[in-house]
Amino acid sequence: MARVLITGFEPRPGMAADSAADSVHILAQTWHGDGALIARGLVPAFEEAPRRLRASIARHLPDAVILVASRPGSAEITIERLAVNLDHADAPDAAGNRPVDVPVVPGAEAGLWTTLPTREILDALHARSIPARLSLSPTTDVANHVFYSLQRELAQWQVPSGLIHVPASPEMALGGPALPAEVIAEALRVVVEATVAVLEEESSTVTAVAPPAPQEDDARAGFHAEFDPEATQPFLMPIAEPIVEPVVAAQSRPFVPTLEPEPELEPEPEPLPAPEPAPHTSPIAVAEPPAAADATWLHDHTDTQDAADSTHDDHPEPPPSRPLTWEEIITGGR
Repeated sequence: MARVLITGFEPRPGMAADSAADSVHILAQTWHGDGALIARGLVPAFEEAPRRLRASIARHLPDAVILVASRPGSAEITIERLAVNLDHADAPDAAGNRPVDVPVVPGAEAGLWTTLPTREILDALHARSIPARLSLSPTTDVANHVFYSLQRELAQWQVPSGLIHVPASPEMALGGPALPAEVIAEALRVVVEATVAVLEEESSTVTAVAPPAPQEDDARAGFHAEFDPEATQPFLMPIAEPIVEPVVAAQSRPFVPTLEPEPELEPEPEPLPAPEPAPHTSPIAVAEPPAAADATWLHDHTDTQDAADSTHDDHPEPPPSRPLTWEEIITGGR
């Protein structure tokens, strides 16, 4: 089921009523069409209105957003096709601000196209004999400021959004063309139904995610125009993704990392026992010769040596031989 957020600007300073806020209020109380409708009121202030709208978008995550603003002097429903990057107010807003010829977003595109199904909405209004037209002049007041900011905010999310201008109502007492708020509410019903029809046609070919459960402040609970405390966040921040209920997965076995076995280390060789110290031996005692005064030992030794020499005299050694001469060799040694 598609969810559509529709907003209406509250009365400007010094005015008792506004056809946009009144018609949105009536539509929220009498809605019985397809899809869920969420209605909100916006303060006609350049700074406050975008913050309040952004808070509602972040809270409800709608499939489409429709801004509704009154346009005194017009006698038909005007479907705006282009948002202009320009702020220029003829009178102060609800906060007393009056910008003059300043960009909505400095350095951004000069214009942004609406993403609502404008042609389908126009055909549906004409089929009900409701006067309507397409427009490229959204003015440069608060409605255009919010329109431009909205297109920049929702472009990356592919959420259809745009601005619808409605005629003034007799309660506004401005003179000129006027339509009762009930008639305007019926025209807005056609706008919402045409938008929902396009969304459902597109979702029939794409697997859609189930929308979140309706909030207590659904359109059937009535129109809420009080200040939304969630609108204190700065505008133009990324919108959070839809909150999805956590899915409890089946318990799985805990992951146990497997470790490769460490290589076994070779046992270290046992240390060799320290060699035992060699037994201590005392040096061999060498007998020293007797002192020179010992004449007996010297005399005995001399006698022994003389005796040995005499034994060799009994067998005298032959005289040393000499080489024979040539004559001795011839004569045979004679």
